Amino acid sequence: IKTSLTMPAVTAPSTLRPNITRVRDTSGFVGTVLYVGPVASAKSQTEIYAGIAWDDVTRGKHDGSVISKATNQIVRHFKCGPTQGSFLKLSKVDVGVELTPQLMRSRYVRPDAALIAPGNLLPHVALTSSGREKPIEFYGEVKLRNRQQLEVVEDISLRMLGISKPPPDVTSVLEEIAEFNHLRGIDLAGNLLSDWEDVLKILRLFPNLQTISLASNRVNDLGSVSLGTSFLNVKSLNLNNCNIESFQTIASIGAAMPYLEELCVAHCNLADIESFDASSENQLEILFKNLLLLDLSNCQLTSWQRHIMKLQNLPRLESLIVNDNPIHCIEGVIEGGQPADFPYLTSLQLAGTNISKWTALDQLNRIPSLRSLRLRNTPLTNTLGVGEVRSTAIARLPNLEYFNASPITDRERVEAERRYVSTVSRELLLISSGVILAAERDTDVEGSAGNDGSAKQAQMFAKHPQFQLLVEKHKDTMLSLSIAGNGSTNQGSIGEEIINVTIRSMAAASCDMEPLRKRLPRSLKVGRIKTMCAKYFRVDIDLQMLHFRAEDDPFPSELDDAEHSLFYYGVNDGAEILVNEIDVEALEREKARQLEDHSRRVKEQEQHVTVLQSMKKNDQRINALATEMAQNRV
Repeated sequence: IKTSLTMPAVTAPSTLRPNITRVRDTSGFVGTVLYVGPVASAKSQTEIYAGIAWDDVTRGKHDGSVISKATNQIVRHFKCGPTQGSFLKLSKVDVGVELTPQLMRSRYVRPDAALIAPGNLLPHVALTSSGREKPIEFYGEVKLRNRQQLEVVEDISLRMLGISKPPPDVTSVLEEIAEFNHLRGIDLAGNLLSDWEDVLKILRLFPNLQTISLASNRVNDLGSVSLGTSFLNVKSLNLNNCNIESFQTIASIGAAMPYLEELCVAHCNLADIESFDASSENQLEILFKNLLLLDLSNCQLTSWQRHIMKLQNLPRLESLIVNDNPIHCIEGVIEGGQPADFPYLTSLQLAGTNISKWTALDQLNRIPSLRSLRLRNTPLTNTLGVGEVRSTAIARLPNLEYFNASPITDRERVEAERRYVSTVSRELLLISSGVILAAERDTDVEGSAGNDGSAKQAQMFAKHPQFQLLVEKHKDTMLSLSIAGNGSTNQGSIGEEIINVTIRSMAAASCDMEPLRKRLPRSLKVGRIKTMCAKYFRVDIDLQMLHFRAEDDPFPSELDDAEHSLFYYGVNDGAEILVNEIDVEALEREKARQLEDHSRRVKEQEQHVTVLQSMKKNDQRINALATEMAQNRV
């Protein structure tokens, strides 16, 4: 695959539309034109410049303002971040290129081009452990090349080629492009497209498209542009980071693409879905009757009830992604005796939301079809261990089969539910015995002392709606629990759970030793296990790095804190603990790399601060000069 970046001829000012036109520089940075005209600080007041706000906020030199040469006062031509703006001469402005057959072919090596690996040998070598050179063989180059020609491929990638316009309206060009009518997928992500009319002209050239990606093209909202009826075959559309700010645009897309199955609109502001008028012709369940996957990550959605529930009746929706939205809780999944909402939803992603309580997730049990949940980087999960989060989620959501993309085994579910019952039972026993009530009376705030044991127990049952069901489910295999509010104080404590673990050394000096097989309490801390490993495997405690993996799980999890227990990390019965020895030399190299990286970031921050201080000093100087001139006039 090949790419090229060439600078076009001088751009005419009339072709630059502020807030719409996208440009790039020779380094590949992309930005939006916000101003076209003379610049007050330029030597020539007649020369036309383009004011650019770069997508990379550190690419520019200013915030769109300059100091006028004529008045020594600040003149603002446009507004952006403090180091996001630049003024470019029109001769240096690259507004992109047209989509042409030659550009499409440039991404693929021609069949008659010179071979990269003549004789099946690449022009590179690999070094062996002894320092000798080993040739790298590459077989099947011609066969692969033949299968990657535009005449036979069904999906084409035209990412980041600077495409901003459709091909010229020339018969010979259009006839050559017509040879690619067989294409079913086109990836135009990261180009300079900024006008829906241009986008539609390009897409209509390929009538059999089923998969389209326009991600990271600032195409904005449709406005008065009509999509027409040319996209009945489209099943997948990616509009991530396209600066869409109206849900009406999404509805219009649904009307034009009735067979759409996957829609991604992440990083767009769709908060106005709350006020969307779902009239008879705009009902979402009709517009998106075939939609299976919807990605609404980072779309400024703040309320499950007002925003997410607008999608509740989508008849075939299976996967909903609402990561990085400031949603605090989940409510209103079912109203009264109405049928379950999201009737076919099997996968839900809530990573990066503001959920802070387990009770906020209990409402998900009212979506009976839900089988997969992704929950991380939230106020709730950030304060708990990975194992504890997983174990609690499994116990509270009995229908889950996957959590954070990892399958839940039957054995893991049984252990998580039993552990959950034990934990809640201990709290109930403390309430029943008066320990918690006494503690509350000692630190009483107004109104808290009046709560009796039965009220506290009722609150606990409300906080743990699955508890009584799980007690009934596991009553034959757990200790007898008589804590259902009968007032007894002699129940006694529930014994610690004991688990069987295998401790295996992966260190070079002891990897051939027989593993340790131990029965350990879940409350045992990682530090104690390290001491045990140091004695048996003779691996220095300070150089130990422990991981554990559940049965049939290929991905180990690190036990990275000596003060946390096995329960904290969710180590289950039958788990395997792996003992690795830190490579001191590799550790030193990593520290050096981190120090170098830290120094680089500090230097960048210092440069940023220097720019800000310089701007501040200029402002102060100009204000002082303006004050002096005003006083002189007086």
